[in-house]
Amino acid sequence: MSALRLCATGIVLTLTLAACGGGGGGGSSSGGNAPAAGKDIDTPAFETYSTDHNGYSRVRLQTGTDAGDNAILGQFDDANPDSPSGYRNLIAQTEARFVENMTIEVIAEVSGSGDDEKIERILRLTADQAPFDNVDRDGNLIASGQYYFRGGAEVYASVDGGSLQRGVGDLENMIVDFDSETVTINIRTPYDPAAGSEIETAIQASNLSLNVLTGAFGGTVEMTSRSADTGQLLSSTGQLRGNLNGDEEGLSRLVENMTTSGLFTAGSDGDRLRADGVFWGSQLNYGD
Repeated sequence: MSALRLCATGIVLTLTLAACGGGGGGGSSSGGNAPAAGKDIDTPAFETYSTDHNGYSRVRLQTGTDAGDNAILGQFDDANPDSPSGYRNLIAQTEARFVENMTIEVIAEVSGSGDDEKIERILRLTADQAPFDNVDRDGNLIASGQYYFRGGAEVYASVDGGSLQRGVGDLENMIVDFDSETVTINIRTPYDPAAGSEIETAIQASNLSLNVLTGAFGGTVEMTSRSADTGQLLSSTGQLRGNLNGDEEGLSRLVENMTTSGLFTAGSDGDRLRADGVFWGSQLNYGD
């Protein structure tokens, strides 16, 4: 079994983000007076809060409910734990590109190793995003217009109660519209076993609510999955919750260096398709 990697500080990307111009922009006074409070983002499926140790915005989904799961998860949180055999963090390597912006954690029970490794259960998903500052010194909103993001995604899905299948794909497109206070998002994993993606899934959602003060966004989404054998299309509804990271300096100078990450879940009792997943990304010209 893979040994436990302590305190994951970043993520492994499944693609290289394009370095090209994004949309949007705003100056120190372009956004108008900031509201006293932004939109309420209603996503009760997730635990959401600011972390004590670094003030990051956290989205968490704990699915491990078996006896002993809390003890296993506690070992991943411990500064000097035993390495729990049969469990590991699926996204645990540091990605230098985003090391100061986010932490993605996927704790799973696994069997086998190397090419024979199989994900049996997901115990916990976590997406931590660095704080978002969209108000200038005069109390005005900084960002205005639309901003465009791309990145990666992973899905852990089950069809008709069958074994868990891992989908590895992309945050194909995300549009953050600060004027309408909405987010449009498109997440897709292909059926491509040779590349480690065992199931085709897609989420396409528009008009998700955006809190322009905190950078939180989310709401109800629908996930679809197409059978590689029959072509049959299944769908389930669920929720998505994400956060933005950005600061006054970057936004006001049109550097456009925001990042994003979050979680999604779909399906309930009686649904043929049930899935949980994580996404992450940045503006298209991040790091220019």
